[in-house]
Amino acid sequence: MLEAIWKRQSIRNYLNQEVEEEKLEALLRAAMNAPTARNTQSWRFMVVTNKEALHSMIDLQPYTQMMKSAYCAIIVMGDRNASQPDEYLYVDAAAAIENMLIEGVNQGLGTCWCAIGPSKERIDAFRRYYQIEDHLIPIAAVAVGYGNEEKEKTDRYDPAKVRWFR
Repeated sequence: MLEAIWKRQSIRNYLNQEVEEEKLEALLRAAMNAPTARNTQSWRFMVVTNKEALHSMIDLQPYTQMMKSAYCAIIVMGDRNASQPDEYLYVDAAAAIENMLIEGVNQGLGTCWCAIGPSKERIDAFRRYYQIEDHLIPIAAVAVGYGNEEKEKTDRYDPAKVRWFR
């Protein structure tokens, strides 16, 4: 497992190649098996494969340039109807996203996590463009595709960032 975590990289350039639906389902299955506060399972997902909609994402969130070459994006949302208070929506989504990213390594896919929230402007823009209901908060978009770049693997462990309370 630790090897898969080390292999995970933010991929921003993708091959022009379709991703099999069963691989996308595996990412979603991994995401939905993430823990949630109070087991609310408050995450919701929208898979965007429409190329025009992917390219439009760049106008909504400037750091999503990789959507030009990604096969798809998975918009991860928090459902306010499933979790009160809202403060858990972001951590629930983050756990789901990390599971997706690691499963992407397992499936031989590249992924990149792009934040939407907590910026109200970006949340509203994504809501309008993708016709997302008011009770859903778009939290992040994950680019998915077959990677077209290799990155040096680095171990980011830094003992100076760890405190022990014994």
